[in-house]
Amino acid sequence: MIYFLASQIPKLQSFSHRQRLQLVADALELLSAQERILLNIIKLLLITPLFLLLVRFEGWKMVPWLLLAGLAYPVLVLPVRHYFACRHLDQAITEHKKGS
Repeated sequence: MIYFLASQIPKLQSFSHRQRLQLVADALELLSAQERILLNIIKLLLITPLFLLLVRFEGWKMVPWLLLAGLAYPVLVLPVRHYFACRHLDQAITEHKKGS
């Protein structure tokens, strides 16, 4: 399943918005070195074509494309981050409940 927002992840339904974001961040911190490298490579592969298109424009013609790139970045990257975070979400939730 592709999750664009943390609120769409079933395991996080019972938490507030701030807690969801913190749990996703905590789950991403639990990634192994190989998983972090893989996550960063995938993100780089997704955003590189977008920024290569920006090279073609100069001056004010670039502004709409920069805005489009700024809006497209989270749409491309967040589902990948949430996919990787879901792998360690149970552990992050357990640690969160211990701390509370």
